[in-house]
Amino acid sequence: MFEERLKNLEYISKEVGLPIEYTQGGGGNTSVKLNDELMAVKASGYKLKQITPREGYVVVNYRKILEYYSQVDLSQGRDYEKESTEFVNQNIVEMEGLKKLRPSVEAGFHSLLQTYVIHTHPVYANIICCSHNGRELMQEIFKDESFDAIWVPYINPGFSLTLRIKDLIEKRQRETNRFPQVILMENHGLIVTADDAEECVALHSRVNDLIRKHFGIDEPYPELKLEKLGEDKFASRTQYLTDYFKANGISPDLFDEIVLYPDQLVYLNGSLAVDSMDSKLNINSKTGEIVYLANESEAQTMEETLLAYIYVIDSIRKLNLPLKTMTEEEIDFIMNWESEKYRKSLVKKLGK
Repeated sequence: MFEERLKNLEYISKEVGLPIEYTQGGGGNTSVKLNDELMAVKASGYKLKQITPREGYVVVNYRKILEYYSQVDLSQGRDYEKESTEFVNQNIVEMEGLKKLRPSVEAGFHSLLQTYVIHTHPVYANIICCSHNGRELMQEIFKDESFDAIWVPYINPGFSLTLRIKDLIEKRQRETNRFPQVILMENHGLIVTADDAEECVALHSRVNDLIRKHFGIDEPYPELKLEKLGEDKFASRTQYLTDYFKANGISPDLFDEIVLYPDQLVYLNGSLAVDSMDSKLNINSKTGEIVYLANESEAQTMEETLLAYIYVIDSIRKLNLPLKTMTEEEIDFIMNWESEKYRKSLVKKLGK
């Protein structure tokens, strides 16, 4: 019934889900409006590259989700964070042959946007998103483009982010009578949207290519390599990471001192040991050697996340940009958020 649009969902998901410079682990999400009521959105715990027309997504009634957000009254003192998640889950539409899965926690903002939506955590976009002057950089880089872009100062994912995006879109439409197709989120990532699948993918590439061109980033993204050493033991053979840690060393508190975005907290924080072998992620500060004591799925996810994290920090410093990190309050929300705890619990099952 929705065969063509579900094939397009697979297409956009793989286009941005296979390159690890765009998406790491189970991060990011995609969606497609199937008709005037139903939307297929990535399931929590799945990788974008795993989505097919028959797997990896959940169908929800996005019209009801839109109605819910149009009636929010923050003066009522309700626990909208919890309530909104429950509301989305209550509006899952079971489809024959589909597994019963949990929709992405970002289903709310997907409902607000055009037919196709891509949300990723690209290293190039995050050079801007993790810089204090990111908004100004966005305006400078995209000033001559035909698409309209908006900047979202950091706000907690889920309900709060959806409400903020809704407000900013409505404000921009009142001011310009245009629908913004590009959204850059501070300390988070990139959203692009379009009514055509190929246009959506092209827009995603265009945004990242413009950023690369602006900063003169010509070299390809570092190649990631993992070597199996034994049962639940893998060594990083990613030369970029080995060279970085060998040259710069590493503090056991690195991930706590520099917190860039939620995926880092989910996949890396609490897993690091330096100059020992007693955690999931073990780094020798002198040789730069990295060993994961984890299954292949966890090791792959952590290596992808670590590479992106170090690449963004390294790039920002080389470009002499002011690094923007998350606050203690923002960190505390993510670490105690049930939705992120759920996503973290699925890391072992993510697969390759």
